[in-house]
Amino acid sequence: MQKKYIVLFMILLLPAAVLAAGCPRREPPAEPGPQEITETVTFYYGDEGNEQLVSEEREVVYPEGYDRFQAVLETLIAGPRTEGYTANIPSGTRVYGTILQNDALIVNVSEEFATFGGSVAETVALASLTTTLGQFEEIERVKILVEGEELIGPSGQPRGFMAPFDAQESPSVSVETAILYFARPDATAVVPEERKIAFPPEAGIEEQLQIVLEELIDGPERTDLARTIPENVRVLSLRVEENVATVDFSREMHTEHTGGAAGESMTILSIVNTMTEFRGIELVMMKVAGEPMNIEHVILDAPVERNEALIEED
Repeated sequence: MQKKYIVLFMILLLPAAVLAAGCPRREPPAEPGPQEITETVTFYYGDEGNEQLVSEEREVVYPEGYDRFQAVLETLIAGPRTEGYTANIPSGTRVYGTILQNDALIVNVSEEFATFGGSVAETVALASLTTTLGQFEEIERVKILVEGEELIGPSGQPRGFMAPFDAQESPSVSVETAILYFARPDATAVVPEERKIAFPPEAGIEEQLQIVLEELIDGPERTDLARTIPENVRVLSLRVEENVATVDFSREMHTEHTGGAAGESMTILSIVNTMTEFRGIELVMMKVAGEPMNIEHVILDAPVERNEALIEED
């Protein structure tokens, strides 16, 4: 009888975990994960020649609670599936988020967005983005921020809110062939390079010249030619009076120019010969931050005329 009490006492001393070891343990039910939402969206891209918008339908899948418009933009940036369609938004672009304010959507993207392959690509990219987002009934206009700052247009001013393009029509631009002048690598002459450039239909001569200068700053497409203007230079202002175009560049024209008499000559020839390709422009006055351009050897305190002698044709 005493042994029975001892055994019972020992059992009572055992930890509950040991007693439960032989029994199957019930796990608490798993928390349900977020539901997935699937939407069919029409995406707009450029056609093979970037002459008009074309569309394809795709499914967008994103978890419940995720930014709907961010998911759409990320799919747009991933590019088209249809052969021959052109994606003009750089593929490395990241979408930080969107904010819907009444009928306007503000989109914040990374700096890669602004690295377009020319003015035509930029115009079609903006048409692609705004038209894709504009299909949602709550969105009437779109503003694009790049790293939190408003996207700047060729005029040097923020683009502000943009309405979607009419998807049945070509983007509202006039594509023209312009002639830009870049330097030979040995800096002995400038060489013409043809460039297709998109101009807004209502653009006057000043806006057209500014757009062309932005293309000149971007540098040549040909690998056998050299840029003539530091890549960080901006056009601060441009005006045309009678036959004289006056352009004011940012300080980077002085602070980032490599200098040297030959390099200075190529910069001046490049700018003047490019701008005088436009009918009615005979002289070009160049300034830097409001003062006469003075890269190293020459103070340009008077307008400069076209120089045909140092143009080398292919």
